[in-house]
Amino acid sequence: MTSPDRDRHHHGSVLEAEVTLTRPSGAYDVVSLAVPSDPVWERCRPGQFLVLPGDLGRGEPLPTLLWVAGVSVDPLHGTAVEVVLPAAERHRLTDGRRHRLLGPLGRGFGLPAHPVPVLVAGHEAATVPLRWLVPLLRERGSEVHLVLSADDPDRHLDVGLLRRQAATVVLTDGAELGPTVARRLDEEQDVAVVYAAGSRDQVHELAGASRQRGRVSRVLALDLQEPVLCGTGLCGQCDLLVEAERSARLLRACLEGPVVPGELVADAAR
Repeated sequence: MTSPDRDRHHHGSVLEAEVTLTRPSGAYDVVSLAVPSDPVWERCRPGQFLVLPGDLGRGEPLPTLLWVAGVSVDPLHGTAVEVVLPAAERHRLTDGRRHRLLGPLGRGFGLPAHPVPVLVAGHEAATVPLRWLVPLLRERGSEVHLVLSADDPDRHLDVGLLRRQAATVVLTDGAELGPTVARRLDEEQDVAVVYAAGSRDQVHELAGASRQRGRVSRVLALDLQEPVLCGTGLCGQCDLLVEAERSARLLRACLEGPVVPGELVADAAR
């Protein structure tokens, strides 16, 4: 269903990035970073992430994990990478200053091999990869139906941009994300693939609703709103217990994902 060239796993490297532009968007800041040219950015996909190391001098011992929100590779102007931070954490990336980052990391979303109707669902800051995924789906000719949830209207991210790309958009709150997606799948019988991001509980519910209705789903098994201690597979904080071939195993979301088939998450212990 998804093309193999869009579903590779990439291991990142340490890089020096400079903040070039910051744009407020509701409760968030969209930050543009100039990074060294590297073919890895041409292969970067929505669902991959960066690690910003902690700063003991600022009392921030833990790293910050940031979804890659977009990549622009231009031979003339260089490579620009977008990330999104809560406005309250804007100090983590200072304008004009160079920052050490590790990335891009993880396995991103694969795109359908052929244009098909899709449903994209996400909650608050988890929609950061989805705001990049939706235009890519449209470029491939897929009809996109959106369900976005937030418990505060300010926590919706770039809804205006997404409205221009989607055939339908439904806004709801976090508690109603699962039921709303289930209802939309019943209404849109042609939807072939569901892409989902949110909390573990939300993604579990969305993956289950998709499977019950015979739809393929690809979901983010990593929730960056939870405390994540490393993002490189050392801490085990993101592990999920999943059923695999009649036995249980641990899935380390940051290494095997973060994007995984929804059926793995639908069966995972919470």
